[in-house]
Amino acid sequence: MSLDSALRLPPDLKRSRLGRLLIPFALVAAAALLATGLRAGTGMFEAWQNQRAAAAADRAAHMAMPTNPEIEQQWGVRVTLVQLLADGGLVEVRYEVLNTDRANRLHADTSLDTIPSILLEGSSNQIKPRSLMFHYHHGDKGTEGRTYSIVYGNAGSILHRGSLVTVRMADGLLLQHVPVLG
Repeated sequence: MSLDSALRLPPDLKRSRLGRLLIPFALVAAAALLATGLRAGTGMFEAWQNQRAAAAADRAAHMAMPTNPEIEQQWGVRVTLVQLLADGGLVEVRYEVLNTDRANRLHADTSLDTIPSILLEGSSNQIKPRSLMFHYHHGDKGTEGRTYSIVYGNAGSILHRGSLVTVRMADGLLLQHVPVLG
């Protein structure tokens, strides 16, 4: 079967020069339209995703910070903030010392045994204590009312602005539904 018979061109265009040029031009035009449509659709999808992420981040920014009385009692600290730093490459967990004696176990241990993990809710992704980059505790360790920071690397961009996370203490106590700011 020839191309002319497959396309069922009128007899006067079958062998004419115009007919031989019209078919490739039509194919190129169709391909260009398809490429333009795909690009426009991709752009619209990306814009929609960005709007969803911004809306989730806005919701997270207005959420109340959850608390866990067991963590406050056992560890002597209250997590006050989880936020992204350095264009999302770092994650800071900020906490306030409520009881110096209990909080010192978080400060006195130089190993990673007492550093909390951060679990991304709705997935199996987590930031483990070995991702620790800095643990700021200036001056007197564990001074009541003072705020300290633990900074982790966010390898693979596990966390994003607006994500909800669970902070898991070394003994398994959980602080759930913590919004990630950034």
